Amino acid sequence: MEKFIAAHIVPTGVKASIGGYVGDATPATNAMASVCDYLIAHPNVVNAVSMDLARGNVLYVEGFSLDRFFRGEIGLRKVHSNKVGVVLDKGMKKESYDLALNSIDAMRTVKGVNVIGYEITKEIVDARAVKTKSNAFVGEIHNERALIDACSSLIGKGAEAIAVSLAIKIDFNDLNAYFKGKSANPYGGTEAIISHLISKEFGIPCAHAPLLSPREIRKEMHSGVVDPRAAAEAIGPAYLGCVLQGLSNAPHLIRRHECIEEDITIDELDAIVMPYSCMGGVPALAAQKLDIPLIAVKENRTVMKATPEKMGFRNVIPVNNYWEAVGVLASMKEGIDFNELRRPVKKLKLLKNL
Repeated sequence: MEKFIAAHIVPTGVKASIGGYVGDATPATNAMASVCDYLIAHPNVVNAVSMDLARGNVLYVEGFSLDRFFRGEIGLRKVHSNKVGVVLDKGMKKESYDLALNSIDAMRTVKGVNVIGYEITKEIVDARAVKTKSNAFVGEIHNERALIDACSSLIGKGAEAIAVSLAIKIDFNDLNAYFKGKSANPYGGTEAIISHLISKEFGIPCAHAPLLSPREIRKEMHSGVVDPRAAAEAIGPAYLGCVLQGLSNAPHLIRRHECIEEDITIDELDAIVMPYSCMGGVPALAAQKLDIPLIAVKENRTVMKATPEKMGFRNVIPVNNYWEAVGVLASMKEGIDFNELRRPVKKLKLLKNL
């Protein structure tokens, strides 16, 4: 019996109302995964500081690698576990390293994650958040070589996946607005650039977690009652925890011509679920090219304006919320025309010969 496989995409740094905070898209992800054999998701969809509560059939794939998957360049090979190496940024205070190392040891002793060790970059990487005119966040890295060298060293020592934790310079006004639910995640865009760089360079599972300064640690721990979606950060800023859990069994990335029958490729993808206003990326374009049903969730609002209408897309299934998305996926898996779950029933059309 063929597997039913879908993907859940929420772009980073676009103030998504669901998925714009750490781990707040996990309930929606797990609900959809419950009606799929496998659901492909990227780290920011399920990362929740010290928690990764995604179901076991959620495949954790970094964004750049996901784009390669959607372009048909790679397949995904499921694994039981990975040997994970950790890169920490140079130049931080002892308090920052203490939090990071305690997070690593907690995941080793409680979750059983196989961490082979960590390295500190030889130079400061100097990563910075950049706010765009649309109030989304992108980022900059000013010393890529220091990061690449540290990752290369860990891979040479046996790492099969890389967790990166760098200091990201942000404006604290943006952080305050984020905690109040009024701004996008200021770290998100820079994190995406960092993980994209490593995935592109080495072709292995990778994810990033902010390495917080003592000031940021105190800010997050003493923020008062925050927007519920930011609560996971306010109770413990140990970001490496979720990344290590996700990478511990993230699928390996296999070149398309090297894929075997058990590997998952774009040809086996049955549906893609995305916010209604984020149709401009590689996943949505791949859906149009390959005629993959694209489920567009209206309730998941973002600062983007790339709607199906503006993009001129076909094959889009608009739904109001993730409840409906789950229903559509369940119907597709069962081979039921989901339109037949609605009333009134549309009259059958006579198809005229050309």
